[in-house]
Amino acid sequence: MRRVLTVLALTPLLATACSPTPSSTSGTPAPSASAAGGGVRLNGQACTVLTTADVQTALGVPVNQLPMSSPPPGGGPGGTLISGCNYASAGSTSAGVSLLLFRDLPIDFFGTVPGYQKLAGIGDRAYLQSPLLVGQKGNITFQLIIVSAPDDATRDQKLQAMARVVAGRL
Repeated sequence: MRRVLTVLALTPLLATACSPTPSSTSGTPAPSASAAGGGVRLNGQACTVLTTADVQTALGVPVNQLPMSSPPPGGGPGGTLISGCNYASAGSTSAGVSLLLFRDLPIDFFGTVPGYQKLAGIGDRAYLQSPLLVGQKGNITFQLIIVSAPDDATRDQKLQAMARVVAGRL
């Protein structure tokens, strides 16, 4: 459980470290200023796009939702990260999922990165290099990261099933 929470906590840092600054804006909700303290808060869209029930179905274990309420370093105003939600196993099983939503973040370069496999039928485009799946639907890019046992032979299928749910709801 501790390893799952550590991986889920570090996920946003990895995502924002690799995120370019957007060149345009869209109608997509951006992180907003918090009423208390003026800090930046992320919207809760990711937790409605992929629900606890969706994750439990895919992973086959009970999970707890851990929404991201504030952005990681570099994820503030003007950044591409708009929402994030983490799910961790409610029991002793080492399992979890992180979903991050970005606006106006191109992903075509994943097609040229060795080890990434292009997937058909998930949003407008998607790429997989387990335990990471990056997809895009319209101007929203989503990143799914799964934490599972090293010998989980169904990890890729679980990621793809959750990605289809996410793309279908965006």
